[in-house]
Amino acid sequence: MVTWQRLKQNPDLWQVVRQRAWLLEQIRQFFRQNGFLEVSTPRLAPSLIPESYLHIFRTQLTDRQGRHWPAFLTPSPELWHKKLLAAGAGNIFEIARSYRNQDLGGHFHNPEFTLLEWYRVQADYQQTMADSQNLFRAIWPETITYQGKTLSLRRWQKISVVQAFQKYAGIDLDLLFDFPGLQQWAQKRRYPATKNWAELYNLIYLQEIEPHLGQKQPTIIYDFPAEFASLAKKNPKDPRFRRRFEIYLFGIELADGYDELINAQEQAQEFQRESQQLPQPHPVDNDFLQALKSGLPPCSGVAVGVDRLLMILTNKTDIKDVLLFAAEEIFPHPNH
Repeated sequence: MVTWQRLKQNPDLWQVVRQRAWLLEQIRQFFRQNGFLEVSTPRLAPSLIPESYLHIFRTQLTDRQGRHWPAFLTPSPELWHKKLLAAGAGNIFEIARSYRNQDLGGHFHNPEFTLLEWYRVQADYQQTMADSQNLFRAIWPETITYQGKTLSLRRWQKISVVQAFQKYAGIDLDLLFDFPGLQQWAQKRRYPATKNWAELYNLIYLQEIEPHLGQKQPTIIYDFPAEFASLAKKNPKDPRFRRRFEIYLFGIELADGYDELINAQEQAQEFQRESQQLPQPHPVDNDFLQALKSGLPPCSGVAVGVDRLLMILTNKTDIKDVLLFAAEEIFPHPNH
């Protein structure tokens, strides 16, 4: 049953629409009160930041004379925000429609979704971790209840990736980066064969680590392997890791943040590495690198999935239940 039919048959569903409006207003109030400027950036771009784990939407821009340009739907507003930061914008935020292909299906993904992204200048990821905690407390002042479980916003768990692998999988730091050894560990537990270390790491993370995160306390997991955060600064104490964090509530990933890499030369090298692994090759945003060269202030940024926040707020288990027009309704399966 499509959205308009469901709404006609069950007017109570309009409550989800009202709660989304309330949530967006709470977010805007929080950032305005904390001195952030709301910005609005394009959803179409002629080039993108190369991120090997993303599948993008490709289209074409045509002018009145019939000339054509390749164009892409942006998976996040990051490329625009950092250009604004380089121009002196200061602390900024945006509630942006974002697009990622191959996200059809599953309970937590939709190809078109709402992303909250913000940047604090002259700040590191410890400060944006605090921003994130304060934002969630603005939405839920004391406790959150979801699917029969209740979490207190007063007590948070902070755990590094290394600590999480040791605690939940029994994998220490040496074994974590030892691909043959990690393969042996996985084979004993009947994991499927993997092509490389990154694939195996992701598999173990999803199976052994993620299910524990945010189940007893709101959880911040931080310092991810360098291969998975090419736009983040490396940890000066151990360059195998980057200063990136994620936030989980009830096992659901809600936020992804990091200390932004501001060195243009290092970022260009990361872009080159990522470009070689893209599932769909596309032009790289060299203007982004020029903005970095002009001088990006030290800053930290965070992206939060607004639809997932709304799922928790409304006690829904499927993202389709908080979207007026979910992609699966607009683009039904050919066999349906």
